Amino acid sequence: MARNLYDVLGVARGASSVEIDAAFRERMAEFKEKSYAGADSLDDVREAFRVLSNIGSRSGYDETLPRLRTNTVEESRGMPGWIKWALPFVILAGVLVWMKMKAPREPTMTVVSVKRVDNDDPTRPAPVVIGPAVPADSPSEPPGAKGKVGAGNAEDIFASASPSIARVLAKDAGGRPVSQGSGVVVGAGTVVTNCHVTAGSNDISVKIGGEEYSASVSSEDKEHDLCKLSVSGLSAPAVSIGSVSQVRTGQRVFAIGAPQGLELTISEGIVSALRNFPDGTVIQTSAPISPGSSGGGLFDQSGRLVGIVTFQHKFGQNLNFAVPADWINK
Repeated sequence: MARNLYDVLGVARGASSVEIDAAFRERMAEFKEKSYAGADSLDDVREAFRVLSNIGSRSGYDETLPRLRTNTVEESRGMPGWIKWALPFVILAGVLVWMKMKAPREPTMTVVSVKRVDNDDPTRPAPVVIGPAVPADSPSEPPGAKGKVGAGNAEDIFASASPSIARVLAKDAGGRPVSQGSGVVVGAGTVVTNCHVTAGSNDISVKIGGEEYSASVSSEDKEHDLCKLSVSGLSAPAVSIGSVSQVRTGQRVFAIGAPQGLELTISEGIVSALRNFPDGTVIQTSAPISPGSSGGGLFDQSGRLVGIVTFQHKFGQNLNFAVPADWINK
């Protein structure tokens, strides 16, 4: 059986945050004393702690692991075997009766918008968007999205969003870099990034275009790994923020950030899945990311920010995750 991150730290799947922290400290002490006898590297141990110590990344990682086998309540109470065999057939019969009684209803479809894309060929017929019926007074596009809707290709999305994408650099008290990530302008003088990018730093700088600014953490939500940075003198435009409720599995999305410090890198993929967590829905995407992408933006085809790139499954292939943009202002 392949080793997982819990094996790397030597803790059980159900370990508490205290146990995970204690196991990490023990491993680090063993590496320092050169007494560690395992096959994992120091980077493996650090990666295991980074993923398992954060509730969001840990939940996403657990989704990729085989589920633990547990006894059902009926088994623990000693339910007779014939009941367990008969119960599914009883449930199925009930469902069939309910379906027969329920009158079929045809779905209502209507034209909700007819609009021409910016910079489109004026001689080309305008596209017609078909969708479910909505009230006449409902907005045709989300608040703040007016003027930000692009043609849905990578070139247009990049042109729209790139002026709002930052590289975030965190340094220690001695001025040495301790972490590097990405950020997105979400308001006047405000950049959002992941808390694990700025953790343990004494000095934070934000670079947008050719300008570099000093920044400080103005608010933090460590549970969801989102921190807002206050950036004095920053005049970069804010992005249009969308919602995970507008996201569908299979749709195209674009990640923009600074992977490995390579500023303004855009990658394209699809929404691979929408993972339901206790606090909301996390977006799984195939858009390629790398270390340094953390805190960058995940945009839909209309140029709306729908997620903040946060973590990836190290032992999988192109399993990347973004927390929903809905959490930014919580």
